[in-house]
Amino acid sequence: MAAPMRELVLNEARALAVFANGRLVDHRFAVSLICDDLPDMRFNRAYVLDAANLTAESLEEMTRDFLTPQLPFRMDIFLPIPPETEALLNRKGFDLTEDYASEMLLTRASTLLRRNPAVKVEKLSERFLDSFSTIIVKAYNAPPDMVATLVSIFRHTIPRALEHKGASLYLAFLGSEPVGSLYLFSQGGVAGLYNLAVAQSSRRQGVATTLMLRAIDDAQAAGDRTLCLQTGVGSFHERFFERLGFTTVARRKRATRKSAKS
Repeated sequence: MAAPMRELVLNEARALAVFANGRLVDHRFAVSLICDDLPDMRFNRAYVLDAANLTAESLEEMTRDFLTPQLPFRMDIFLPIPPETEALLNRKGFDLTEDYASEMLLTRASTLLRRNPAVKVEKLSERFLDSFSTIIVKAYNAPPDMVATLVSIFRHTIPRALEHKGASLYLAFLGSEPVGSLYLFSQGGVAGLYNLAVAQSSRRQGVATTLMLRAIDDAQAAGDRTLCLQTGVGSFHERFFERLGFTTVARRKRATRKSAKS
């Protein structure tokens, strides 16, 4: 895979590692993200950059990064995936799901969407850590009995992100109520947009648009030449990001251990 795409993958992996107190293992053929404190597949995955070069030996090398039994694990494999690679994954105990993700780049300025002046966007302060975390956890459909646990974990990991020079965390307000979150991670001229979430009761009021346009402005003002994000293929979010000026440049498929629960 071309070097620019590798930069996008590394931005995402580094951003999530900073956000969740994780670590990276950079292989020749893949990048592993391991977050020991957060047993969630979003934060424990390997990005396979070139499926055609995946072998039994390299798959075993990568899998060793996730030997801790309690850690769930998935692979995000960029398309195309050759039939022989699919057969290898099946032999080694992995299922390829029907979940595709789009890798998107900002390619044009948005002329379709406008900020809502009633939505105020501020940089996150420690005072609102729990509000920020709760918005994210609920938006990503965490089981109700896990919300408090995940918020507690983020309470300890997010302050690290607040101190990182490449990280900007945004909180949106309607009146005095926190209603939306966004995470911008910038490194080496590449800025990634992550953890966009809006409280259920505040959707369709321009919160997401206002957050995204603020972060895009900040990234471009800082000199970032590439803005990227990832989202589900064919989803409402993909159509929303297209209206903001993003274009899909690659797609990936998910592989999980056959015994894993998503």
